[in-house]
Amino acid sequence: MLVCRNGYADSLTLEGRLVGDRCVTVTVSEGVITQIEPNGSSCAVLAPAFVDPHVHLRTPGREDEETIASGTAAAAAGGYCAILAMPNTDPVVDSATVLHSLRATARREAVIPVGFMAAISKGMAGEDLAELGELGDAGAAAFTDDGRPVASAALLRRALQYAEVTARPLALHCEEPSLSRAGHMHEGVVSAELGIGGWPSLAESIMVERDLAVAAHEARPLHLMHLSARGSVTALRRAQAAGVEATAEVTPHHLVLTDEAVRSLDPNTKMNPPLGSASDREALVGALRDGTISCIATDHAPHSREEKDVPFEAAPFGVTGLETAFAALHTHLVAPGLISLETLLGRMSAGPARAFGLPEPQLEVGVRANLVLLDLETEWTVTEGGFRSRSANSWLLGQKLRGRVVKTVADGRVVFG
Repeated sequence: MLVCRNGYADSLTLEGRLVGDRCVTVTVSEGVITQIEPNGSSCAVLAPAFVDPHVHLRTPGREDEETIASGTAAAAAGGYCAILAMPNTDPVVDSATVLHSLRATARREAVIPVGFMAAISKGMAGEDLAELGELGDAGAAAFTDDGRPVASAALLRRALQYAEVTARPLALHCEEPSLSRAGHMHEGVVSAELGIGGWPSLAESIMVERDLAVAAHEARPLHLMHLSARGSVTALRRAQAAGVEATAEVTPHHLVLTDEAVRSLDPNTKMNPPLGSASDREALVGALRDGTISCIATDHAPHSREEKDVPFEAAPFGVTGLETAFAALHTHLVAPGLISLETLLGRMSAGPARAFGLPEPQLEVGVRANLVLLDLETEWTVTEGGFRSRSANSWLLGQKLRGRVVKTVADGRVVFG
């Protein structure tokens, strides 16, 4: 399912401190970890590299915003050894022909392994099921109509049934359009004071409830994308307790920001789903901490300067995130003690890999090297000129962060640092 450009596996040694303060030297020979030995001391943390299950590479159709080459280079700089790309491109990834073309391009250009999700419905229009069997055979990593909900419960049910045959997971964007229509930010005190159309949290949580109910009826697993609301967390926790095989992801911006950030009217605080209340953020952090939400996903959504440099309500939804995810969450969640470093690393690595049946990055002898070296003490300021991504629509521009990726090894090769 994952492909990247051809390259020779490296032989190298890495020194780092494991979570738990044990310092080691790791030897990699021809891309495989061959030895892990104690050493004296090291300041940098060595950990399994990260996996991002939710990235927009804008290829085909908007290569001015991102390409497979630039997006995977950005991911490498962010500590990622694998990513999954969304199908809402132009044309949509709803045919084997488009998927084969993308995989061929990735073999030429991708810096790290990348998998491509295919659409659940034709054209992501929510009316007719795409050829899921053919797409699965062509190498689709999963199926999603990301950015759009599967509005028809009957279509979702059929998709879950087909997913059993293809052995590929379904990843769902949960939104009730009749409630979110004309909304540009979270519905609440801030939207009322700013006079901006509100998007109630209920628009997400009510669809989460429905999707989980359909999955329970079919006894099929599903994955919930970019959760943002306390009600969604409550529904997910209840479904998991009842035996529903459901996983979920949350983004760095929903874990760090609230709708108070929108008071700036900065278009880089406009996301889909929108930033929620302090109560929503508290619930998301708690769910990440206790494992109800097992994945952190950036929802890396590049946009050109021209698209974002407009009044808030006219701007498109979405922000970049690959190159800043670890540092942002280390700064705002780990340093203040809201979650442990071990939890953060697990939710950025093993959690996403398990949710999508991908190889789990491990720091063990005999496995392919997928490693990240992290300097937890370095402070740096996020600037437009520092990005490898073709777009700089980051919610973190101008902010000082603590912690940075020093080196990334993906599929046995040094891809950053």
